[in-house]
Amino acid sequence: MAMLYSDINIDKPQLRRAWAIIDRHFQDLGLNLVRGSDFDEIERLAKQNALEGLEGNFAPRFQSFTNHQATWLGLFDVNDRLVGRVCARFDVMAPPMTLLDFWAKHVERCYVTLDGASVKLSPRQPRFAKNITGNVVYLGGTEVHRDWQGRKIGGLLNRMAQIEVLDDWDAHFVYGWMESWKFKDGFWRDCGFTRAYTHGLNWASGGPALLDDNLIVAANTADDVLDLIDRVVDAQSPL
Repeated sequence: MAMLYSDINIDKPQLRRAWAIIDRHFQDLGLNLVRGSDFDEIERLAKQNALEGLEGNFAPRFQSFTNHQATWLGLFDVNDRLVGRVCARFDVMAPPMTLLDFWAKHVERCYVTLDGASVKLSPRQPRFAKNITGNVVYLGGTEVHRDWQGRKIGGLLNRMAQIEVLDDWDAHFVYGWMESWKFKDGFWRDCGFTRAYTHGLNWASGGPALLDDNLIVAANTADDVLDLIDRVVDAQSPL
């Protein structure tokens, strides 16, 4: 599979219909969807509302973003408490740069090993990544408050995020890393992903502390997201 650096033909009315169906589901649950780009704010809200802090790809102590380079979606209950979130970062990889080249520059600054050292990537990485160029979006940092777990809102947040980044950033490729236990429980399908690559990153030695060494890449191309939009609209259901 090769992702080309090209324009995407997006049916914007259809996209907005799918967005509205998911948003209406959130409203029916009594939840309000908010979008922001201040990662210090979303980190503060997470701590205030018993959610996990941001992972290395988004944590303010590791990353600095412009408001066009990254965004987050948060769900707030009737008491204005943050009960769910997902984050997205946008990177343009103009050929000949590929996703594999980006990982080589980026990943080692985001994670540490059990002894506190920076992780080291193996020179041998999955081949699909060297074929990915263009507008690439990483989704991560998904968290749902324990009182709201079991209602699939984490997956729906990821679906909504894919719609948003296709609309705003013309994303050619959207992906996230999942630990194997989370992948096996079907969360990747709840998110609407259709592609999966086991051992999505290979480590030179030990992987990141507190993370499964087998990080699985779950992903969609732009066409996959357009297909997801059609399914949501055809079914008149967010899932």
